Amino acid sequence: MSKTPTRIYAVKHQSEKGPRLVRATSQAAALRHVAMDEYQIRVASQDDLVIALHDGAEVETASVTTESEPA
Repeated sequence: MSKTPTRIYAVKHQSEKGPRLVRATSQAAALRHVAMDEYQIRVASQDDLVIALHDGAEVETASVTTESEPA
């Protein structure tokens, strides 16, 4: 097992009843683990942009967060 300290995080989707328990080194790592089952992420192609903007999508800017957590 890795020497990096881990915690078990309860990651709950808003529409689900119970949380998933994920052992990870940070909240971000736990969320990334769960999100990979739910979402696909890739750089948008020209066609993706044309279709999404035509359908009324707006470009969102991700907020910058720190990974500091209470002990």
